[in-house]
Amino acid sequence: MHGPLEAALAVASPAGPARICTARVSAHTPTPVTSRILDTVTRYAPPLPNARDAHPSQEAVSRLLTTGAPFQRPDQTGLFVQFGHAEAWLEGRRLSVTLGSPDSGLSLVLGGPWDAPSTARLTAAVLRELTDAERLAGKVASLLEPGPWQVLSDQWHPDAALVLPAIRRPDPEDPLGRRVSRALREVQHALRAAQPDWDFQEMVSAEGSAVALRVTPLECAVPRMVRKVVSDGAYGPDEFGNTRTTFLPADLPAPPDFAPVLPPDEAPSLDLHVAAKDERYLYGVKLELGDWAYVPDGQRVFYGPGWYPFHEHMTRREKDLTAPLNDREVPTGRTVPARVRLSPDVADFSWGNEYVQLTPVDHRVEARLHLYVGQEQARTLVRTVTLEVDLRARRVMLPIQMPADLRHQAEVKGRRILDLLLAARRERAQGAREPRAVLGSWDRRDPPSTDA
Repeated sequence: MHGPLEAALAVASPAGPARICTARVSAHTPTPVTSRILDTVTRYAPPLPNARDAHPSQEAVSRLLTTGAPFQRPDQTGLFVQFGHAEAWLEGRRLSVTLGSPDSGLSLVLGGPWDAPSTARLTAAVLRELTDAERLAGKVASLLEPGPWQVLSDQWHPDAALVLPAIRRPDPEDPLGRRVSRALREVQHALRAAQPDWDFQEMVSAEGSAVALRVTPLECAVPRMVRKVVSDGAYGPDEFGNTRTTFLPADLPAPPDFAPVLPPDEAPSLDLHVAAKDERYLYGVKLELGDWAYVPDGQRVFYGPGWYPFHEHMTRREKDLTAPLNDREVPTGRTVPARVRLSPDVADFSWGNEYVQLTPVDHRVEARLHLYVGQEQARTLVRTVTLEVDLRARRVMLPIQMPADLRHQAEVKGRRILDLLLAARRERAQGAREPRAVLGSWDRRDPPSTDA
């Protein structure tokens, strides 16, 4: 073959043959690889290929990818996926992959109603086929003695493979995994003797035991892996409360941020803050998002006029006639909006990093939170942020620079702060003079006060 291969794939449909893909493959791509890729396109084709063309959102594809690191470029549209020297670009119905130079790789234009799972599987399969990602894993497996091991190709780089226990469940007699760690060390010694030109990295867990062995050729510049705490919730990677320890490449690009860009008149009007880095919180706690709500935390407040419901009495200082050397605070009969601390309503105890500080401005309220990030050496990591709660518009505004992996947690907690304030306004409109229904169950023992 002396030039690039161009092909149009069609499959049977109720309305006759329907085109599912138009492919253009570089002349440098081996024919068997091209054949396997086109076969993969056919296997992952939409079940109703004659339906109207459609393509899934890039955010959905990004979350379902099992190969490579998705990222975005500020000056270009589309979703990019880095897998070693290969780079995929997904924009609309086009999937392109290059292998270090513009004239290598391929380009696919997908036709029909492709969904996110099929597009993500196709992207991963194309990246692995073009880079021959299974080759090293197969060679490692051929050198291993029969035993309780499985060998997988690496998720992040085609020139890496992982040796893992075949049965991945805790051993009640060895909760720290010391036996597996020692056995992996013996596997490493055997492989190093057989392949002195390979490099090995033990994947050491937080308990100090090796849980896997990563193998890479010394001649390849494969980035090392580092242990990190990430979120992996039921509703996506941004879900708080489902943190786990994993291993990621040291040069992993920043994850894509699919948060919509606010119009100029929709941007937060307060000067919101996001701490530059994570902080250690000595007595921090980890709280699942669940279905709890915020309640005022122990502070005596009253209902007053205006958008913001929580007020406190204004006082003046005067001499205490019973103790002439001292002053005392005397109520003036007026109230002013009060700063209030909130806590989750699931238990009555010190919440530490889960407390929220509300500072009223006008119809806007600034909420200061410590968002949970993870654990590091038995210390809780948090990121301090401020949110804008707009009672007039009934919405919550996040800082523009909010990290993508904390956005979901901030949105959920911001909404619960707004729900509390709206519930307090409703209770005030019903004639209550101080909070009661919005308090935690442990604070509802006393009847409402009749003091002005």
